[in-house]
Amino acid sequence: MSMDCPTTEWAVDDIDRMLELLKVVESPDFVAFTWPDLPERTENGVRVLQMPYPVYLEAVDQLWKALYDTTAYIDPYAPLPENPTQDGMLFSVLGAHFPPDYFETATLNQVRRYLVLCTRGERFCDGHIAGEFESGALHAALARLKQIRSELQ
Repeated sequence: MSMDCPTTEWAVDDIDRMLELLKVVESPDFVAFTWPDLPERTENGVRVLQMPYPVYLEAVDQLWKALYDTTAYIDPYAPLPENPTQDGMLFSVLGAHFPPDYFETATLNQVRRYLVLCTRGERFCDGHIAGEFESGALHAALARLKQIRSELQ
């Protein structure tokens, strides 16, 4: 399970592990992240500005770990057979936007890819996952995963 050797199937036990995190996310008092107050400071008489960054709840870190340590991992940049083509061009995730309503009909692998893409986005942009929580997309993806899982029984 890596970028070089992604798994084909997402094992049901690993889906269930991911859905344990959905229980945390659905809690009414769930807060996925906070933005810490960063102190102003001066070095050598020059005001230093530090870019803000989110501090994620442990459940977000567990989600990240579960994506890479289980059969959940999928190549996030590879096209999926169920993706539509536009004007004969294969779907590309680069620059793609995944609003919450995307997940109403998303397949298991589309949800899987999105979750891995969230971690890739965070690596390149502090706060990406925070934005996905704020937009409702991450919750919608996990809710769709729960729906798909119920159909697997």
